[in-house]
Amino acid sequence: MATSAQIEEFRTAQASLVSLGQAQLRDVLSTFSLSSDPAAVRDVLLRYFPDFMTAFGDTAAVIGADFYDMVRDLPPSAGSVRAVFAQPAKTKQSEGVVRWAVNGLFTAEADWEAFESLLLGAAQRLMLQPSRQTIDLLAQEDARSGRVAAVSWSRHVHPERAQSHKSCDFCIMLAGRGPIYRSQEAAGSVIGRGSDRTGFDEDGHRSAGGIGGGIRARGAQELAASFHDDCNCTTVPTFYEIQDRPGSRYPQVLAPIN
Repeated sequence: MATSAQIEEFRTAQASLVSLGQAQLRDVLSTFSLSSDPAAVRDVLLRYFPDFMTAFGDTAAVIGADFYDMVRDLPPSAGSVRAVFAQPAKTKQSEGVVRWAVNGLFTAEADWEAFESLLLGAAQRLMLQPSRQTIDLLAQEDARSGRVAAVSWSRHVHPERAQSHKSCDFCIMLAGRGPIYRSQEAAGSVIGRGSDRTGFDEDGHRSAGGIGGGIRARGAQELAASFHDDCNCTTVPTFYEIQDRPGSRYPQVLAPIN
């Protein structure tokens, strides 16, 4: 299992990547002001923003894969997991975020700070998206290999933000669910109904209806994979082995590999 030090190292690496990406975006935005033509701001961002998300997303995927490999402390019989890297945000998704964020500049009461906050917050989500998805993909690869009893991942809220009550209820609820199994044998049965809406469509636009509230054993895999703008949660994998329980009606149980 991942140690606190490993999780913090991973969290710091991601935060450093985001800080660098947001600083470069601020450099682009510094060439404009509230008096600038909103259409010009939009057009420049449509040209550069997708490339930023691709470059930083590719790096984030590597960071996620390195973290997964670091905490995958399994016996030799488990072999190695096939390297899989999630793709960065699609151009259409990045362009959708730009159009959504810049929309407020076309109003009579345009607020540049609000626009910048929206864009940078969404950029943070898109930059870290490949890192989080890479860990999810690697967990699925391990679960399908047949050499690992089960693989799951959980989300960890930022400890300092949690202590200061800055972590949102959505993140705390999902973090409280613990690891989400990636093997169907370990997934269990559906335990609830509802929607697993993330609040965004595939193009990155805010969608009507907000975030879904349904929680399901298998469906929670998709729900747990939802991250909002400026989300500081960390995706942490957990590996399981099957252990015998003598005299039990259920002789085999899943236990985390320490």
